[in-house]
Amino acid sequence: MDNQNSTAPTTDDARANRLVHPVDLAVTAIILAGVGYLFYVTTQFDEVSPLFAQNIQPAMYPQLLLWIIAALSCFLPFEHILLAKKGKNIDKDRSESVHPLTKITIAFLIVVVLAAPYLGMLLTMITICLVMPRLWGYKKLVTTLLFAGIFPVVVSLVFSKVLSVYFDSGIFGITL
Repeated sequence: MDNQNSTAPTTDDARANRLVHPVDLAVTAIILAGVGYLFYVTTQFDEVSPLFAQNIQPAMYPQLLLWIIAALSCFLPFEHILLAKKGKNIDKDRSESVHPLTKITIAFLIVVVLAAPYLGMLLTMITICLVMPRLWGYKKLVTTLLFAGIFPVVVSLVFSKVLSVYFDSGIFGITL
């Protein structure tokens, strides 16, 4: 029997016809579990005196972000429906393995996050701004150096001078 003329649905077609995509449902469950844990962590933050809180407790902003992430992740299992209406198959791109550059980027970011308490916010941002463009193949060194020199400094100044939010200076004590 020739499979080219078969009308039997493939595995991808069967997934596309479901209301909820099983892979995306599993990803959503993992995201929601992580959000739940992080939300619990934010409930352990110390309370600030109302005199200094300026109507916002320390846990409010992270909790707001976590609520947004949770809400958006709830749409993931239904994404295949929207893509199917556009004639796209969500499982087609997933059949390819993850690009090695993605794995290298993840490893680099894990190392940077682990080094951040020692480097401090400014040096961490400079490191990311120097390495990431080069890692992704951006060739213009002067542009990368300008970006790595200006962007972290501007962000640091906005947070420290305008917003009065101070970050750890690391073992080198570099702050703005």
